[in-house]
Amino acid sequence: MSRTNTIALFFVIAILGQSVGLAGQHRNSGANLPELPIIVSWNDDGLRIRTKNIEANAGNLLNVAASQYFEKIGNDFIQISIETGTKPIVIDMTNYLHPAGTASSTFSLIDAEDRQINIEMERLPIGNYYEENSFVIELQNFSSARRYSRQVVVLKGLDVFYVGADACATLSSDNRTVTVDAHKCEVKQLLLKGGLLNLRDIDHKVPVLCRKYNDRYYSESNAFVCLEDCKGEDPDAATNLKHVRKLITKYNITDFEDEPVSFLDNIILTKKGLGLNLKVQQNNVGLKTKRKGKNVVAFSAYDNYRFFPWHEFINLSFSKYAGEKQLLIRDPYNNSYIYNSQIHFSNVELIQFFNELKALISTQVN
Repeated sequence: MSRTNTIALFFVIAILGQSVGLAGQHRNSGANLPELPIIVSWNDDGLRIRTKNIEANAGNLLNVAASQYFEKIGNDFIQISIETGTKPIVIDMTNYLHPAGTASSTFSLIDAEDRQINIEMERLPIGNYYEENSFVIELQNFSSARRYSRQVVVLKGLDVFYVGADACATLSSDNRTVTVDAHKCEVKQLLLKGGLLNLRDIDHKVPVLCRKYNDRYYSESNAFVCLEDCKGEDPDAATNLKHVRKLITKYNITDFEDEPVSFLDNIILTKKGLGLNLKVQQNNVGLKTKRKGKNVVAFSAYDNYRFFPWHEFINLSFSKYAGEKQLLIRDPYNNSYIYNSQIHFSNVELIQFFNELKALISTQVN
């Protein structure tokens, strides 16, 4: 293929890759999560929050608490003053996704009248935010009128969450906090996805998927080992369960309320997520090679398990890395990991498994 044709093909692929979601966005958008009914955008004066016209009979979705920093622009459209400083904006989705008195996230048009998104401003600056049903967006450098602008947004009432931004933005994450440096953004708007995660039967569906891969790719014995779900049919289930629980305690993989449901060597699947013993990619910016002073990307040993709760796992992407045993794991926020598979499955087979597991989890989201 000629150089001209190669360049043309590149641009076609680039355009196709940007055709879905936010204009200019090319990051992995994770699982097929539902989009939230709000749009968060900004200008030099501060943040703007408005609703999408997704429900004709929904009425006014935004229930905005009175504040000197909030200006109502129109129906379900508010401007938030840049003068809020470090005070976080709280967007509470609880009464939208799961109104009081309902047992599910399925609504009729009558139910829609009671669905509201509550917006208020915290009086005090917020530190690290680790509530299980909440996520934090820290938007930085979004105003050209100020040398340094920062706004913190807390979204409550969500089990899983994804933030998409212009490809020119710099995104990073730490636990449940996503930082967006927007000083190069051409599209001054965030794509927000998320919902509630129904885990009632996850301890049954995950072992079923594991047994499917045992039958498909491994015939000598059970590669994935079933635990709680197999107590009545597997004489070794109790012993295996004891072994996995010891691993969880030894490596402090997950919390004491979690329960393991399946494992494969150094992969542990639980009700709350997935634990992997892997290597983590580290970008050593300060370390230079002797050739042309280029930065070195180093892969250092990661001796303990890295636990991915379902709200993180659902946004991961998986690809081949080297040979038949290594695969590369990425999230949308510039974090990368290397996983070395064991003798049972190749990296291609494990990629299929992880993608199918991600699809299984995403079907549990409302």
